[in-house]
This record gives sequence, C-alpha cells and structure tokens, in this order.
Amino acid sequence: MTKTTIGILGAGQLAQMTCLAGRELGFSMHVYASHALEPAALVADRVCVGDLRDLNRLKEFAQGVSVVTYDTELLPIQSVRLISQYTRVAPDPQVLFIAQNRERERRFLIEQGIETPRVAFVQSERDLVEAVSQVGIPAVLKTLEQGYDGKGQALVRAETDAQDAWRALGSVPCVLEEWLESPLEMSVIVAGGVNGDLRSYPVIDNEHRRHILHRSTAPSSLPAEVQRRATAIAERVARALSLTGLLAVEMFYAADGRVLVNELAPRPHNSGHHTQISAATNQFEQLLRAVTGLPMGATNHLPATMINLLGDLFVHTDDHSYRRQGFVYADHPAVNVYYYGKSEARAGRKMGHLIALADTVNEALEKAAELYGTFENARTY
Repeated sequence: MTKTTIGILGAGQLAQMTCLAGRELGFSMHVYASHALEPAALVADRVCVGDLRDLNRLKEFAQGVSVVTYDTELLPIQSVRLISQYTRVAPDPQVLFIAQNRERERRFLIEQGIETPRVAFVQSERDLVEAVSQVGIPAVLKTLEQGYDGKGQALVRAETDAQDAWRALGSVPCVLEEWLESPLEMSVIVAGGVNGDLRSYPVIDNEHRRHILHRSTAPSSLPAEVQRRATAIAERVARALSLTGLLAVEMFYAADGRVLVNELAPRPHNSGHHTQISAATNQFEQLLRAVTGLPMGATNHLPATMINLLGDLFVHTDDHSYRRQGFVYADHPAVNVYYYGKSEARAGRKMGHLIALADTVNEALEKAAELYGTFENARTY
C-alpha cells in the first residue's frame, strides 16, 4: 500500500515535531524549506528547498503530496492558494488569510459576536486621534501583519505617545487595542476533522516574558466556569471557520471577568508542546489525524508544565559560542528536554523546550522550575 504523503509549508520546529509524529503514524513527510538546515529538514522524508514565491517549485511540491498544512502564518497567501489548485490544503487558505492579518482577524471575531479587547483600526496618522478616543489610554498599537513574539507592537501610555508609536512601527496600517492590566493568559487548542468533529484540549495557562511565551501549564488553575467559557469560545471560532486541522485560540481573562480572544493560530502551538508526553494524543499527531480523516484521538492528559529554552541560555557569556545539540533528547519519563537542532543561538530565539509531568500541577511546576534552573546556572561556564 502506498504511504499517504503529507506536505508542510515551513520547516521550523513545529514542522519538525509534526514530521516526527507523522512518521510514527506511517506517513511520508515532505517539507518546503527555505534552506536545508531548518529544523524539519533534519527529520523529513523529503525536503524541497525553495522560495515561497517560486510558483513552479510550489506546484511541483504540491503535486507530490496528498495534503498540505503549515507551521506558520507568515506565508504568502497567493502561494498557498496556488497550492490549493493542485492538492488539498488544511486548514483552508481562507483561515490562514484571516489569521495572518490583525484587522481581518478582529473583524471576523466581531462579526461572530466573540469578544476581543476594545479595538480601533488605524490606516493613517490622522486616524490616531479618533482611535485613541474610542479605545482609551493606555493602549497597544500593533501592526496588522508580521507580528509575533512581541514584534510589531508599541505601548501608548499617553495621547502624545500615539504619533511616536505609529512612526516607530513604520507608519503602516495598525490596530489600536485596549490595554489590559495584568490579565491572565490562556489558550485552547482545537482540532477539527474532515467530518466536522471537534476535539479540544484542556485550557492551558500561559506566562510570557518579554512578549515571548516562557511557560505553559495544564490543566488550567482558572475557575472551572472560566475554562468552560474559554473552551466554548474556541470551539465556536473553529466552527465559524469550518476548521479542518488545528487551531490555537489565545485568550485573556481580564480583571473584570471578561474572556477575550487575543489571537488565532491555525497550526500547532507553542503552548501545546506539553502534549508530546502528557496527552493521550499529542497536538502534532492530532493535526495529522484531522487533515487525513483518521479518527481523532483523546485529548485528556496528565498535569504538565512546559518551559521554552531560548537562545539566551545557550550562548556562553565568555565568548558567545554555542554548541549545537541533537534535535531530541529524552532525559527522564517525567522530565523531557527537546532540542530543535538549530545551528545558531540568538537571544529570544526558541532553541528547545522542556516538559515536566507530575501528579499535580504544582508538582509539575516545581519540577520544571528546578530543571530550568540548571540551564540558567549553566550559562556562567
């Protein structure tokens, strides 16, 4: 029997972990990479190296696979639509089109009656005064596209800051969003099958540092009623998008009790990495089950904590050198460390992650913190 062949646009660590899951399921995994040393290129069955705007190369890639999915929103939408002419793409290109632009994303959510932070759309410097009056101060000005890990954002603390923030972001179209004082951050990952079946993972608590995800813990410590609302919202979004594939819905739990959607990611998500060893079915396997029509797996899991390992931990303080690690290292059944095999460590760059399991959330947090401390201490030698 011929193996089902899965194509992934993008070859970062999310594609890498999806390839590993796919090979366990017996799929042939192909990736479209910008260069041959990207993380997924180290483990894929076939690597197509090319530019994301090389239409002939993309057509050739598409014709060699049964279905294409992706590991990033930062893809030229015309390229994805071209691929959809030659093979099935999941999630649908329209889902990607909505998620890769903050204005389209917010307007979609508003049309669905799903609450987000207060927002105003800014096309020109002239719009700023009206936007500030609608949203209030303080607020966050965000570019419509190319924003991740805190990039493309500026805090507006006073009306007089708005013009400076706009110019600092390149005077491009933006959204001005309500500033939330110390919200609790959470995410829900939903899988949608080809038959319309939905499976949600339990709510995940997230902690960011310098706008980059630092730690994720599940199950959530938020009140059960809040978790029910968050899950219902995520599933409502997935249904509105006719989701086939995986969708991470990032949300805030505001001090006034509101559950607000912040961002949509139609792909595996950093906050779901703990499912690699905590869940009956990890998020990467679930994505592949969803897009190929296999029965979707159970989403229950043990208490777990995941912490990102950024490049800051791997650049030695004396000579800024970095020793490349293998892409996966299993340390212990209850505490696993994963390296992505990236060739260069940089501050803020995700180089790997660790996962701790335990009988309780607090124990998982303690185990993860203890292991993470060994990485911090190692920076000094």
